[in-house]
Amino acid sequence: MIKKAKNFALCFVAVLTGSMAMTLSSQAFEGQWVELPNAKARLLATGDPMSGRILAGLEIELDEDWKTYWRFPGDSGIPPSFDWSGAQNVAGTRLLFPAPQRFKDEYGQSVGYKHRVVFPIEIELEGAGRPTNLELDIVLGICREVCIPVMERFSLKLPPVFVATEVAKTILNAATDTVPMKAVEAQQPEIKITERAGTTPIVTISVPSKLLIKDVFIEGPDTWFLSLPEKLPANDTEQLDVWQLPLDGTPIGKEPWGAAMRLTMVGADRSFEQEFTLTAPE
Repeated sequence: MIKKAKNFALCFVAVLTGSMAMTLSSQAFEGQWVELPNAKARLLATGDPMSGRILAGLEIELDEDWKTYWRFPGDSGIPPSFDWSGAQNVAGTRLLFPAPQRFKDEYGQSVGYKHRVVFPIEIELEGAGRPTNLELDIVLGICREVCIPVMERFSLKLPPVFVATEVAKTILNAATDTVPMKAVEAQQPEIKITERAGTTPIVTISVPSKLLIKDVFIEGPDTWFLSLPEKLPANDTEQLDVWQLPLDGTPIGKEPWGAAMRLTMVGADRSFEQEFTLTAPE
């Protein structure tokens, strides 16, 4: 009788364990698609919640000819805004931006994404081993000739332990590969600031041609309204690609020197970021 009871208990545990494994492996941590004006979007998640950290992402698929914006939208546009105040078991988030592209039209130049973009989001949990509710309120600009401000809420409930689908893992791993990496010394451009008589100073960015950089963007403090750098005609003898940016759009009556700046270099294969300080010309 005791032996039969033990055998029954072992079988019960095996069935229960197998059932839990099947449940975990079948859980889809790809949220439902939400229809937006001229786009659709969903939340995804992967990682190990027991480590206290997970990786989420907002995947957006845009209709043909429609776009959404980077954190610095250019001459016009609405940068994305992510609000996690309604989330549960979330201590902090870090939104990552894939390398963007430049768009030119009759209204000026903008910076963002067409067709599809996935924004990776690094999430620190308040406590491991607890359920997590990813509650996200977003504001996006989705634009063609006309820009439509979009406000939407996304939810994704995660148990204390889960196994992400291969789809979610593949999408989020690929998305993190599109985020610019920090430029090491061999990838850093030469940055010069030159005074111009009677007008604003100009920033010159010289990048080795071998890095295959297609475009560069420069960001300053939030109160600045910088334009976009323009690429100079190629000079093959120097083996450099050169962009210039006049320092228009800085606060009137205040010297810009000492400001913290960020340079993003969008490459054919890899993209890079570099922080630098705006120094006065010698």
